[in-house]
Amino acid sequence: MINYYFDNTNELKPYTHQLDANDDTLPPDNALRVKPEFKEGFHPCEKDGGWHLVEDHRDKTVYNIETQESSRVEYLGSIKKEFTLLEPFKFSRWNGEKWVLDEEEQNAFKIKQNKMLKSSLLNEANENISILQDAIDLDISENGDEDKLKAWKKYRVLLNRIDASDINVIFPDKPY
Repeated sequence: MINYYFDNTNELKPYTHQLDANDDTLPPDNALRVKPEFKEGFHPCEKDGGWHLVEDHRDKTVYNIETQESSRVEYLGSIKKEFTLLEPFKFSRWNGEKWVLDEEEQNAFKIKQNKMLKSSLLNEANENISILQDAIDLDISENGDEDKLKAWKKYRVLLNRIDASDINVIFPDKPY
């Protein structure tokens, strides 16, 4: 005979272990003499004097449907309603069933990137123009500096005309 023990301090009363039982004895309050069924993705739990299978997602990664933060499941039972096993992706939002692309967030990110790039390119143009202009003003310019200055000024004008809020913006090529 075998006693199949469960944790009676846990509300689900999950199976914990088994031990040989003494003949002609009754099982303790936290054991059954019926062998539990084991099935992938489930854990046997005692209920009304028998075993029933409860979802077991322990050690799986779940994602909060609001914050997209990941965490490990440490409990028996179904996944809590504010979590999912489905992994979010960049610029995703939960639609009640699955992660879908949040085009608004994606576009906002692209616009922010465009504005940062435009600013960086303008700074580079201003720096090049300033250095070339200084060389010309101080009569220490080299051959081709005036053409370079003109090219950088044209580039800066073209950059200033760019609408960085256009997600499909195409930046002009830098002069060299």
